[in-house]
Amino acid sequence: MESKKEELIQEALAVYMKLGIKSVTMDEMARQLGVSKKTLYRYVSDKNELVEACVLHDHECAMSGIQDILGKKLNAIEELLEIGRFLVKTLGGIHPSIFFDLSRYHPGALKLMQTHKHEIMRGIVVSNLIRGVDEGVYRENLTPEIMSRLHMGIMDMVMSGEVIPIDEYRVDEVYSEFFRYHIRGIASKKGLEYLKELVRKDENL
Repeated sequence: MESKKEELIQEALAVYMKLGIKSVTMDEMARQLGVSKKTLYRYVSDKNELVEACVLHDHECAMSGIQDILGKKLNAIEELLEIGRFLVKTLGGIHPSIFFDLSRYHPGALKLMQTHKHEIMRGIVVSNLIRGVDEGVYRENLTPEIMSRLHMGIMDMVMSGEVIPIDEYRVDEVYSEFFRYHIRGIASKKGLEYLKELVRKDENL
């Protein structure tokens, strides 16, 4: 039963990503998934529980992908680049109404998302900053706690399209600009040389 529920949650998440949350009733979700509403309610008690389950599933998938990147033992600059690109690729297809729908109609699910992001993702960024200083690619006088919050805040703006609308520029283009801007602000002389080499080798950067 658990494997069937996981499969259903994964498919429901894809529907929400494509169509948004508010517009998809449980009747419509059952139709989109090709199951009866009775089958849907066998696994979740209501729409709110389904949304929360989808948020948790999305978080677990994202963390799995990020752990794979951390396991590559890249230097701090390249690791940050790969994590950002992974998030852009993973979240770039989200329907633009998702975050508004969560905040207005499913605050519990939004709180889950924000808690995981701030407790886990910011911790990963802090670790990256500390390691970058140890590697000599980030400047020694940066403050990881402050810089990690700035990094997360700007990434939120990049992904939401609030500042730079997604119909004007692709999210990956905006991220590349942000990445170069960000690294130039935190890099040591050694780090700047490494960034120049990355840009020279990577046509998408």
